[in-house]
Amino acid sequence: MKKSLITVGLAALLLLSACGGGALGGIGGSCANTDLPFPRPEPDYNAKRLRDLSPFADALAGLTAERRTELDALLADATVLDMQAAMDDGQLTSEELVTWYIDRIQRYDIDTLNAVMELNPQALEIARQLDAERATGNVRGAMHGIPVLLKDNIATGDGMHTTAGAYALKDWQPDRDAFMVQQLRDAGAVILGKANLSEWANWMDPCMPDGFSTLGGQTRNPYGPFTTYGSSSGSAVAAAASLAAVTVGTETQGSIILPAQINSVVGLKTSMGLVSRDHVVPLLEWQDVPGPIGRTVTDVAVLLTAMAGVDAHDPATQEAAALSGVDFTQYLAPASRQGLRVGIVVRTDDDIEQFLQDLGIANEKGDALRQQMRAESDKQRQIGQQFSDLGFEVVEVSSSALPGRLDVVPALAYGFKDAINRFLADLGDQVEVGSLEEVIALNKEDMANRAPYGQGYLEQSQNSPLSEQEYLALKEKNQSAAREALSSIFADYGVDVLISDVGQAYAPAGFPAITIPTGYDETGQPTGIIMVADYLGEPKLIAVGHALEQATQARKAPEMESTQ
Repeated sequence: MKKSLITVGLAALLLLSACGGGALGGIGGSCANTDLPFPRPEPDYNAKRLRDLSPFADALAGLTAERRTELDALLADATVLDMQAAMDDGQLTSEELVTWYIDRIQRYDIDTLNAVMELNPQALEIARQLDAERATGNVRGAMHGIPVLLKDNIATGDGMHTTAGAYALKDWQPDRDAFMVQQLRDAGAVILGKANLSEWANWMDPCMPDGFSTLGGQTRNPYGPFTTYGSSSGSAVAAAASLAAVTVGTETQGSIILPAQINSVVGLKTSMGLVSRDHVVPLLEWQDVPGPIGRTVTDVAVLLTAMAGVDAHDPATQEAAALSGVDFTQYLAPASRQGLRVGIVVRTDDDIEQFLQDLGIANEKGDALRQQMRAESDKQRQIGQQFSDLGFEVVEVSSSALPGRLDVVPALAYGFKDAINRFLADLGDQVEVGSLEEVIALNKEDMANRAPYGQGYLEQSQNSPLSEQEYLALKEKNQSAAREALSSIFADYGVDVLISDVGQAYAPAGFPAITIPTGYDETGQPTGIIMVADYLGEPKLIAVGHALEQATQARKAPEMESTQ
């Protein structure tokens, strides 16, 4: 399930489930859309939400070609801290910054990238208020006046919708903010709008393409004819294409890390509890976490500082209280890297022989596979040399130490039904549906327009054969196995950061992971490195990730004028 250092996240874990495919769809030709080239077209249906730019008409009309060119130059490579400095010295206002992003959304996103689901009609007024605060000397912090897009499963109580991309939630306008959203508002952020996503956090149907939702349409990769992965597709694409300064995604299993990687941005899957899950449409509650996405490690550190906090609505945040109130930008300093040890995963000769023996492979086929695995280990050692050159002590970690495959799909199937039924019941008459069963029934009334690729995963959840006791036992098994295996690696090898996705065991373990852009392959497809740390190891990931980013300067902005 690996392609070099790239895995396919939740999609990969579903390859053996319904329809003989997986969230990637089409394994073995079972899903017709996978035979189509990228960028994937949208189905012929009528439920896609129209994007409304009317609240911004006057501001867009007032943005002259000359000023747009100036802002393009000023903001092309700007971090959030650069934007903050430009506002401080009068080169820029938050109102102008919002207008610039809306202009880019109008030019590059609507019916093209499809990364933005809905825009906040209050965004300009909020920006003006924050500009007025700045004029009086009141700057709340590094996020003051900075526009943010939120994945559309994160509730806002400002009149916008929160839908998870699903027809069943198309009319839900929450009566309050998620705790994390209120944190951002308090920090001075401008909630610019909602980002598209893979519907129901990529738990809709095996044949639904990554990046598609019934309400949002098909998200596309700004770098060319490539997938976007999911489910935080819109958040990653919007960050990559500079449709907002920073964005927020959520991850259950790969849903921040992989879209960020394939769209050449930095994505941080946070430790469980570091950022509140309050009022976020759930998939698998004990793995769901919100996290920051940005074009640089600096931007991710700034956004994380504003997002993190202890929340009475989410008991898991108490476990992460040690990092509440921390300014994560301090870990960008070179001094934060001193003494950190980096682990790279390699197959030793003993590992290779044991692997071949376990598979019963010998003769010429065994020789070919042996050479391939040795070549992969050589590539890992080359990566390790990069970190050694940066001054880190590099330690080789045997692949045999990694966790084995976890039984994820049954947990997802039961867990989603359990979580979404409780979530919908708590909403009461705010929404049209009160249970997963009612969601499925509503879609069946007009499948072509409400679930154009089907709803196989929803039905799989509704019909899960697990009992509550079996589910809880599976949860405990997955969490314990992942935590014990990863904690042993960090302890036994004495490493702080591991250069590997560790089979995505970091997700049930509740550990953090980050992806850093490393360049582009021969086709132009973005590449990136995934790093994992122990629980609450975000400072180490930021320190190591920033060192690599600054040394390589690998990320390049997409060519937006050629966007299809």
